[in-house]
This record gives sequence, C-alpha cells and structure tokens, in this order.
Amino acid sequence: MQLALEPELSRREETVRLGLWMFLATVAMLFAAFASAYLVRRGGSDWMRINLPPVLWLNTALLVAGSGALEAAHAVGARRRWLSASAACGVALALGVGFLLGQLVAWEQLLSAGVDMPESPHSSFFYMLTGAHALHVVAALGVMLWTGLLTWTGAGRRQPRRWAAAMHSTRTIWHFLLGVWLFVFALISLY
Repeated sequence: MQLALEPELSRREETVRLGLWMFLATVAMLFAAFASAYLVRRGGSDWMRINLPPVLWLNTALLVAGSGALEAAHAVGARRRWLSASAACGVALALGVGFLLGQLVAWEQLLSAGVDMPESPHSSFFYMLTGAHALHVVAALGVMLWTGLLTWTGAGRRQPRRWAAAMHSTRTIWHFLLGVWLFVFALISLY
C-alpha cells in the first residue's frame, strides 16, 4: 500500500512546486512592472521625494530574522526535533506579523506627517509597492501557519515527506518575499 501512494505523492509534490513557481513568477512580473512604471514616472516634473520612516529598517530586520527562523525550523525539523521546529515556526510567524505591524506604523507615521497617496507620485508608489508586498506577506503567513500547524500537531513525525514539502514551499515563498522587499526598499529609498 505504501509503495502505491509514493508516485501519487510525488506527482502531487511536483504539481504544488509547479504552482509555487508559477505564482512566484507572476509576483516577480508584477513587481517588475511596478518598478518599471516607478522609474519612468520618476522623471516627471512633479516628482517629490518623501522622507521614509526609519521603522522600515526595523521591518527589514524582522523579515531577515523571519528567514533565519524558518531556516532554523527546517534544520531542527530535519533532525526530528519537532518541539524546537514548532518553536522556530512560531518565532518566524511572530516576526512576520511584526513586519506587518511595522508597515502599519510606517503608513501611520507618513499619514500623520501629511503624506498620503495623492501627495506626490513618490508617495503613491510607496503606498502601492509596500501595500502590494504586505498583501503577499499575508498570503505567505497563511502558508507559514499551515506548516507550523503541521509541525506542532506532529504531522511531520507521521508524514516527514509531506512536512518537508510544506517547509520547502514556506521557505521558498518567504525568502522570495524577502528578496522582493529588499528590491522594493532599495528602489523607494535610492530613487
């Protein structure tokens, strides 16, 4: 019976990975289009740079730390240390939520300073880029929560291959969104 399930599980894993990469390619194209529009629009005479809130540096550190926590969860889970893997997943989830709360703080600081979307093209792009990224982080947190539940409930112990596939997807999405954030943050900070 176990041998009969292996090919099906493998096909399912391949389908999930293909879907994941198609999703990431779509997100990459979306942000590439945003960046292209940003760079073209930046040449307009009405372009006024806004002062970015310093909390964005903390938010960046939270995303980086979240990636580190996911790597720790993967490493200890691979050694079948499920309690430690659960804790690391929880830390990664908390850091991701912290990033989102930090983004809310950044938006609130800008709004309190009188910088809203129609203020300037730079502020409009800031809200659009950071908002689009935040929505993708929310989706990634859903995937991370699912993987954390698989870890915490012991599904990883009972189905290590399923857990490894879920962890692979979670890490891939999170590291990808970290890269997107570093790109977006550099773009809005430097140009």
